[in-house]
Amino acid sequence: MFTTKRLRFRAYQPSDQTNLLALYNDPRVAVNISHGFIIPISIDRFDHVLKMVKESVMFCILEELDGGAFVGFTTFLPVSGHKDRNATWGIALSHDHWHKGYGWEVGNFMVDYAFRHLASHRVSLTVVDGNDRAIALYKKIGFVEEGRSRKLVWVAGGWRDLIHMGILDDEWETQSQRETQRH
Repeated sequence: MFTTKRLRFRAYQPSDQTNLLALYNDPRVAVNISHGFIIPISIDRFDHVLKMVKESVMFCILEELDGGAFVGFTTFLPVSGHKDRNATWGIALSHDHWHKGYGWEVGNFMVDYAFRHLASHRVSLTVVDGNDRAIALYKKIGFVEEGRSRKLVWVAGGWRDLIHMGILDDEWETQSQRETQRH
């Protein structure tokens, strides 16, 4: 279990299914975390989420330290081949917890953890074009756009690009040193 200023990062428990199912059934959240059709998912069709939980390098449920409210989840997804030391990061926050700075708090913790404790060389992610708040957050953390898969994702009746972003360990180190010098 890890903590940041306002959050607890803990292991998944079977009692978390209800909250995770709610994330995948909220179209405002699901459109950004699933490339499947945005349709209601029942507990008997929840196996793909549980597969992600089981196969992730690290999967954490996010809770508020004050009161224990469910905030969402964050994960490092499995990658092929460990020699390249690439961590693929994912995050999903419940709509009630948007616009509170939790994405910044989680992102900084996860990127730092990947470099300092998982010996990653890079952290990468994908984001659907049009998710402007997420893109701005990732850039603020230090991610840069590395490429696009054009018109790959079908969203709300139209095709969107899938943006590939990444940050390297030396970029994070330089950025961390600048932050330390400012404080």
